[in-house]
Amino acid sequence: MSDIKSLAIYEAQMQGVDVNIVLATIEAETNFTNKTGDQGKSLGPGQVQPRWHNDDFIWAANRFRLNWPSTLQEQTKLVLNNDQFATAVAVRVIGKTWRASKQNFREFSLIYVGKKIPDWDYQRRLKIYQKYAGGGAGASAAPYPSVRDSTGGGGGGSQSSGLISDIELPSTNYGVVANSQRNGNVLYGRRYRVFVANSKGTALDVSDLRCTFDIRKTLIPQPNFSTVTVYNLNTETENQVINEGDSIIVEAGYEGEQYGLIFRGDVVQPIRGKDDGVTYKLTINSLDGDRFMNSGFVAFSVSKGQTARTQIGEVASRARIPSQLGTISNNLQAAQLTRGKVFFGAAKDYLRQLAQSNAATFYLEDGKVNVITAKDYPPNEIVDLAPESGLIETPMQTDFGVNFKCLLNPRLKINSLVRINNSLIQAQTFQFGQVPRGLDASGIYLIVGMRHIGDTRGDNWYTECECVSQAGGIIPGLMVSTTVNPW
Repeated sequence: MSDIKSLAIYEAQMQGVDVNIVLATIEAETNFTNKTGDQGKSLGPGQVQPRWHNDDFIWAANRFRLNWPSTLQEQTKLVLNNDQFATAVAVRVIGKTWRASKQNFREFSLIYVGKKIPDWDYQRRLKIYQKYAGGGAGASAAPYPSVRDSTGGGGGGSQSSGLISDIELPSTNYGVVANSQRNGNVLYGRRYRVFVANSKGTALDVSDLRCTFDIRKTLIPQPNFSTVTVYNLNTETENQVINEGDSIIVEAGYEGEQYGLIFRGDVVQPIRGKDDGVTYKLTINSLDGDRFMNSGFVAFSVSKGQTARTQIGEVASRARIPSQLGTISNNLQAAQLTRGKVFFGAAKDYLRQLAQSNAATFYLEDGKVNVITAKDYPPNEIVDLAPESGLIETPMQTDFGVNFKCLLNPRLKINSLVRINNSLIQAQTFQFGQVPRGLDASGIYLIVGMRHIGDTRGDNWYTECECVSQAGGIIPGLMVSTTVNPW
């Protein structure tokens, strides 16, 4: 299977688009290659024209932290050099067109290709589509066939996993709770996927097996940590994970909108073990951002005129182990270097210095560098938590905010905001000499630490969060000042 095909399957799953129509369209357009067409005006494996779908290219550029050029020449260069970007755009356009056609292949072809599509071209595309969907032209596509190894041997148990280059990923998970709804924004149908990838980008899907995970993230500049345990792998697959496992990806949540990526990091230590004489397990300890933090050395110079924001970008991209940029504050100082500067040393030290000089902090999440100040509230939603929306047990007041526990929710991230009715929070018992601090008047709190705990065959499936008040004055120095670092 080509790289474009693998990327198309992954993007279709991530964007919730029917994988059959995606594969059929890309094969009909370019046979899974990434090239230009229509005298250079159509780009990528989906042969999409930027002038008609500029918003989709901008959407993908924002997602991958790229700048979408203004000239066709630069646009073409970006698309041809970035297969994942080009495939993401193609899948997005195909998905929008497929929905607009109400999943009717004839209508889809008239919209995507044009009303002047020749009959021979339509028949060619129809045969390709039927090859994937296995049904009629007017019907919704059947699920793309899955090829899986369900045989086991050795290692104390069976396994059902395969290389991504050899299988097609299913459209949903393997563990929806019995008698629950499979679709819609509900909280009671679990959904999850666990991948172990090698350095070449080929991943092993172990989601069919029992997996447990304990993922910890924090706002301070240190790597995030996860422990993922996979049960009853066969000997061959277990050895493959131990010898070739380079990174791990965990997606979890519930059917509907409450699902997403909760951890992506580098494998640092796989450990064999067993709970009893018949239950074997492989524990995989991983770190997110460890290679950048501890091996990301920089050795370069910049000319004068660089701002704090551009220096952060240079350090992150030019480190020996580079990193992408996540959230970079718009409140950083606009002052420019009056002379050139040499960067030589650990990238994390320069990022820490740049953050401190701007009364900010930096942290890593999903391998991306984030630099924020105390005034940088996230641009996305404030999650309203109550017993009806997943809050469990009783939230507890702490010295500077609140700690709470809820059903596993990937929409909760470091530096995101939650709202909890203060009447649900148990007040703190103050100690002698302690300064009493009240709860936030609006009940809005900022997440500074979190922990995801899950068991795909057990009861554990929740998120614990440590929060501080979003209002100034809860943490000493949280009120923004020119002389005090609020962090």
